[in-house]
Amino acid sequence: MLIVRVFTAAARPALAGGTLLAAATGAWFAYDSFGGGPVTPFQQVQGHGQQLVVSEFGDDADTVVVVNPYDVTSRRTIATIEHAPGYGVFPSLAPDGKALAYTALPTDAPRPSPGSPAIAGVVDTDDHVTVLANDVDLLIAPVWSPDSSSVVVRKNTPAPDSAGSFELILLRRDGERSTITTWSTAAVFPIAFAPDGSKLYFAALNNAGTDLYSVAPDGSGETRIAHLSDEIARDWQLSPDGETLAYSVSETGEAPQVVAKTLELATGAASDAIASGDGTKMELNPQWSGDGRLTIASVKPEGGSSAVSVDATGATEAVASSGDGIDLPLGWSPRGDRLAVRSVEGAVPNEAGPSHVELVDRDGGRQRISENADVLIAGWLR
Repeated sequence: MLIVRVFTAAARPALAGGTLLAAATGAWFAYDSFGGGPVTPFQQVQGHGQQLVVSEFGDDADTVVVVNPYDVTSRRTIATIEHAPGYGVFPSLAPDGKALAYTALPTDAPRPSPGSPAIAGVVDTDDHVTVLANDVDLLIAPVWSPDSSSVVVRKNTPAPDSAGSFELILLRRDGERSTITTWSTAAVFPIAFAPDGSKLYFAALNNAGTDLYSVAPDGSGETRIAHLSDEIARDWQLSPDGETLAYSVSETGEAPQVVAKTLELATGAASDAIASGDGTKMELNPQWSGDGRLTIASVKPEGGSSAVSVDATGATEAVASSGDGIDLPLGWSPRGDRLAVRSVEGAVPNEAGPSHVELVDRDGGRQRISENADVLIAGWLR
């Protein structure tokens, strides 16, 4: 069965969980040029410029692979994550590129489900695996601090006849654990740290809609920044300079649509990311490039889509186009010369079929990362 982690209405996630094993296999085994000791595959990929790190789903184990963005046939497996059958990990590469955090269900989880308690772990370049927690939410990938010393995860504790409470927990790599905030009136989702690490941004969703908050890592100074929508906001992405939040909003009504927006964090002022046009909007997956430009999937009502780059005025320029499918931006390479997209078969969302992660260059050339349809991007090595 093909499992696609794209549209919540058109796809279901593949989930997994378990133990992370070092994968020092055959061609990628090397020796330390200084001490003569073994060099791990994770160490081997350090210092070679921009490379894409992905996890590929397998029924009993996910594989973490480093891919050369200029020749995707050049690949190195750096780790394997065993898991309960039918589930997949949610990975996140540290900002310094020297560790991978993940959430996963253990292989011996009784009656595993998306709501089962998950492990939060970190593997470093020495193939040392540290399990930081065993009671967190699987579906929320860890959010790294800018200095790569800690991650934020979410823990939901259900209660009878309610969703229960939601905690955002700071897990330091030295083993220290602290709760940043706890909510029982809304579901909370960690978004990103400010570039200087002084605050964490998070979203709170309930029947009143979606609000944006900030809080210091020690739990102090929790502040409501803005009301993002009376309905559901999602796809939150903080700009590289930490000054603007991009997101998409589902709007119901006579003509339901999804609109991409930006919010100035200093003022709380929101605006449409793309200048108004004719017809119903379907704008998804906003992603920032390193130079601060925004790229958004613009799905056409008649079918097909373009990944469009947006300037400060809201004017757009197509950077990837699919006439018979949908391209969802997943992120730019550090150099800004490759755009990772989720290329979905089907001209409109309600016809969404199998999908694959592809890299698109500035000339429109494409490379498919994997024939496996269920691939998640963990991050980029620089």
